[in-house]
Amino acid sequence: MNNLPSYSEHAKHWMLNHDVVFLNHGSFGATPISILEKQNEYRARMESEPVRFMITELEDVLWKSKEQLASFVGAKAKDLVFVPNATYGVNTVMNNLQLNEGDEVLTHNQAYGACWNAVQYYTEKRKAKLIVAEIPFPLKSEDEIVEAFLKKVSAKTRFAMIDHVTSATGIIFPVKKIIDALHEKNIEVLVDGAHVPGMLELNLDELGAEYYTGNCHKWICSPKGSALLHVREDKQKNFRSLIVSHTYDKQVGEKLWSSHFFWPGTADFTAYACVGDTINFMSTVMGDWKTLRVHNHNLVIEGRKLLLDALSIEAPCPENMLGNLATVPLPLEFKAPTANFNFVHPFWEKLMNEYHIQTPVFGWSRTNPKWWLRIATQAYNSIEQVKYLAEVLKKELK
Repeated sequence: MNNLPSYSEHAKHWMLNHDVVFLNHGSFGATPISILEKQNEYRARMESEPVRFMITELEDVLWKSKEQLASFVGAKAKDLVFVPNATYGVNTVMNNLQLNEGDEVLTHNQAYGACWNAVQYYTEKRKAKLIVAEIPFPLKSEDEIVEAFLKKVSAKTRFAMIDHVTSATGIIFPVKKIIDALHEKNIEVLVDGAHVPGMLELNLDELGAEYYTGNCHKWICSPKGSALLHVREDKQKNFRSLIVSHTYDKQVGEKLWSSHFFWPGTADFTAYACVGDTINFMSTVMGDWKTLRVHNHNLVIEGRKLLLDALSIEAPCPENMLGNLATVPLPLEFKAPTANFNFVHPFWEKLMNEYHIQTPVFGWSRTNPKWWLRIATQAYNSIEQVKYLAEVLKKELK
């Protein structure tokens, strides 16, 4: 469509359909063309000699990629493992967690649905109790988040899953403050950092959480199905992969613990192999990662202002609590869908079919449900695209 606003000059690196205004990088990411080509090179290498690649080459290829990732996120490669996605990482941690009947597991009302389900399942399986901290939204400060967690802590609290950046609201949690406060009460912490690698500067060793998981296919932009799980060294002894396979008893020196995760069975591991390549490539899009992060943050902040003005509403949270995601409420009557997974709201459908805009409309929260719209901007986007969305919202909803 010739009348749609243009992408930025950086869109040349991606395969995006220019007949769609794509403002939803946060859901699944988007992989640069050169990285897809690199993945095809790995696949060609695998398919030309499958046995040689899988048996004698693959582990070294993945270890090299993991070393690059470890340097990028402030960790040691031996403490990191590749997993397909953050949900898989959460399930892996919960499956290893030792809980007793009557123990309490703490999470919060803005937790991602899939991860909430995993925590709830394993908590109920161990006959423990799930406790939910009510994080307000709108909110005014980080202190409200910390206070909401501490208010729900009891003498029975053994474990907590917190977010680093929430999917529903885009808020950056003060994770270091929360982790330190929970550690003072001897509570283990899992951080769901699904959106963080590539969006925010990260130093996992300094953060100090027992467990951290995050996607690489979102803001690093590696191929779909690439994520990390970090387990603090003192928690590794009896921590195992969800899939028990050949490497359960493999002896490989300092790689011993992480090697248990290397081979869950035959699969296409090329997405993992590309993580290091993608980190290197994305650093060149705007000269360095810091410039890219600042640009993406500023774009979503400027874009949110346009949406707030179009809807004549106030900001639901301060600008400094956002990264590359921003959520605004929509003045639509709430009617609960029969199922939340892959539910496409009629207004979302209208945006897609009539205006060729791809950005999610979703229901949240459990206690005070409303309809919300979220934008997630990457280097390929332009402010004109968000301005176009704002004009549509003003026309359809004002």
